[in-house]
Amino acid sequence: MRELVALFSEPGTLDNLGIGQIRDGLADLLFPGISTVQTRARYLVLIPWTFQRAALGKSGAALVKAADREQREILLALREAGHTQGLIGRVAGAAERVLPSTIYWNALQTYKILRQDTRPQHLPQTRKAASNDDEIRDGLPWSTLPPPESFPTDVTEQGFDLSAAEANWLRERMVVTCEGSLLAHLLSQPTMADLDVHNLWDLDLDAAPQKLRDLVEDTELFSLALHGAALLYNFMVGEAYERHELTSVEAPAQHYREELEQWSARYWNHPLAPTWDRSRLWRRFPAIPSRTQQFVETWIDGVNALGAGAPTDSVELRRLIGDREFQNKGAQSRLTNEKQLRLWQGASGAGRLQFRWPQASQILSDISEGLNHAGA
Repeated sequence: MRELVALFSEPGTLDNLGIGQIRDGLADLLFPGISTVQTRARYLVLIPWTFQRAALGKSGAALVKAADREQREILLALREAGHTQGLIGRVAGAAERVLPSTIYWNALQTYKILRQDTRPQHLPQTRKAASNDDEIRDGLPWSTLPPPESFPTDVTEQGFDLSAAEANWLRERMVVTCEGSLLAHLLSQPTMADLDVHNLWDLDLDAAPQKLRDLVEDTELFSLALHGAALLYNFMVGEAYERHELTSVEAPAQHYREELEQWSARYWNHPLAPTWDRSRLWRRFPAIPSRTQQFVETWIDGVNALGAGAPTDSVELRRLIGDREFQNKGAQSRLTNEKQLRLWQGASGAGRLQFRWPQASQILSDISEGLNHAGA
């Protein structure tokens, strides 16, 4: 649980200005099933095996209890064996409150690994099927590789490394169920693209269909444009912080003034940003609240009208940011609530939007390394 709390405390994950619905919508189109709290691909293999074992002769609360116990035992065994990169429960171990099944359940359904739209307590009781018992196997809620006889005692030998069979199976599940996404495109290529890039729009997408390239372009431009709004918000918080003579954060207003100058240069040096037609973005999200769309449009139009001037000096843009934060947070607004202001630690949602690329790139890397085992 502490790892999850830490994640949502990081600068890039907070939604001070109420644009999370657009951010998450773009991330869902790019990387279906991926969430910001996922860590390693092999959980998508281990969780079904755990529940398949738990369902033998059990259902309801007894099934859930058995699956929870085995997950905790696996987490503890992995930690003791040193498999800590991406380990859920790395700190808490068997006492972890948020188990892998909770974090990956939506992904299991998205990739049709779990073939039923159901919760753990509603999974059916099963009996062990013989290897040739297709009727029983076809009726099971899981579509997965058969667990090895040595599972879960051998989980520490392999850790989070996918075998070639596991990687091929996961790739097939994601490609089949996520057609049109960036996730499916990257996995369907004969050779995996270089994933060692900071931003998803830095990937080599020359072979991608135009529709996907358009999606990535809109994602990049949205991230670039709205990063300026996040920086101006933090600049205004920094000013208020200094007005209240708070000193734990040193010279925050000057820091964000410099950040905004650098952002403005990136924005105006981008060949597409100042002339971006946002109509394609809104067609993807017809259900976005009109106030959210209006905020985004007014911000970008205001930046374009300002030209290369400093957003920190724009009365209109400052008013827009202040009104939007209050609209989004009400009495909890940092710009109007001194108690909330005192809790500020120098950055709140100040990072550029990543659209779950850090998590997706790790999962893709896990699959790619597993596939490489097949050719080794």
